[in-house]
Amino acid sequence: MEQLKDPKLTLADMFARAEAKAKAWKPDVVVATLLNTSPLDEQGRAEAWAFTFFSPSANASVSITTSGGMFTCYASPGPAGRLPDLKPGFVVDGAKLYGLAKQHGAALLAQGHTISIQTAASPSNRHATWYINFEKENKSGDLTIIVDANTGALEKVIK
Repeated sequence: MEQLKDPKLTLADMFARAEAKAKAWKPDVVVATLLNTSPLDEQGRAEAWAFTFFSPSANASVSITTSGGMFTCYASPGPAGRLPDLKPGFVVDGAKLYGLAKQHGAALLAQGHTISIQTAASPSNRHATWYINFEKENKSGDLTIIVDANTGALEKVIK
């Protein structure tokens, strides 16, 4: 555990910090899941993140989270589920993802919905995407924005 100076980290900062810790644990780690567990702000920051990396050589995962200003890592045995096919330099610009949310969900944001983001992997080919969702009072905003995680291109808006 480590106390963070600023409990709000950008997606890029959290990823850089988490990836360094994960690679120090096992150098062959790959991303399994990246998501925020507190609202994403316009600068692409959140107070709580939950990332999972998988090590094929160890057949184990390491979960790296932030919450309440604490940065925590813990390992567990076994697979980590379907792994997204993320390429080097994939999109970790939370402000860009927020911008897409604002562009396609401005009405929901005006109504007080918050934004959550999460990586996903297609079942057929592990195509990596970011899913952007809206929530208010634990209810879905019934809008999902799907973005290619490697290029940042908008793929689909589902209402």
